[in-house]
Amino acid sequence: MAYEAAAEMTADEIDETLSAMARAATDLLQECEAAQQRMEEWNDLSEAEIRDRSGQSALPYRPERVLLSLRLQLATDSAKMYRVAAREFVSWWTDAAMAAWKSSVLGTPLVRARLGGAAPGTLMTKEELALLPAVDERTRQLVELSMFLGVPDAMGETAVLPDDEPEARRQRLWGDFWIEHRIPALPEPQEWDLLLAHAPEHAAEHLRNTAGAVIQAALAGQRISEIEDNDAPWSSAEIAEYDCLSEQLSSVTTRLADFAQAITVSLPEVRAAHSDRGDDFG
Repeated sequence: MAYEAAAEMTADEIDETLSAMARAATDLLQECEAAQQRMEEWNDLSEAEIRDRSGQSALPYRPERVLLSLRLQLATDSAKMYRVAAREFVSWWTDAAMAAWKSSVLGTPLVRARLGGAAPGTLMTKEELALLPAVDERTRQLVELSMFLGVPDAMGETAVLPDDEPEARRQRLWGDFWIEHRIPALPEPQEWDLLLAHAPEHAAEHLRNTAGAVIQAALAGQRISEIEDNDAPWSSAEIAEYDCLSEQLSSVTTRLADFAQAITVSLPEVRAAHSDRGDDFG
């Protein structure tokens, strides 16, 4: 069957797609962790080599030393790229899962183009872009301002992006959630109440906790910026807080994955509970 961007997805198709995203995200996160470990191993070797050559008169440009530096740089670049890729992929999964959750509760159709709206490494046709939610005024202003000021993306690059590029679509779909915090847009409080009200109690509690963990980790970045802006010597309490916040911030991607997984496994129960109530929010 030919791909139809405007085709409404069935519950089975949605569940199969989200489950496939979960498996792929698990693989990517494992690869990301392996890349981080390789970087740390090469960094340890580099530091050991620096200690070993301390006080020696040997030339600093010996081939093995240069090769070690190159390997460390390659490992560092790879780890960074994996972190960016993992954040983008898991954010896509989270966004797709939330779109499916809202569709189930509100009884609104979910088209294929919407589920793939934030897919990294892909381009969309004009027909597919037309099926995505319209850009609200605040998001439009933020995107235009970020481009005008040359605000860098996660890789530190600045560019005016075509509408079909993944980064442009992420900004369109998620607005300041992505521009400021690098996470997909989360529901407003009233929407949260509606969504959680239509989930079984145990599922609602897990969804609430995993979403709260994402918000906590994302907001850690704001506090980190406040501490870094302090020119005065840091107190021991601030140093401890900074270390704790840094650990939280580095866990955003895995916390997003936990939230996306919570939605993915809860969807069948959410549909069943919604069907049993016979509610109509269309």
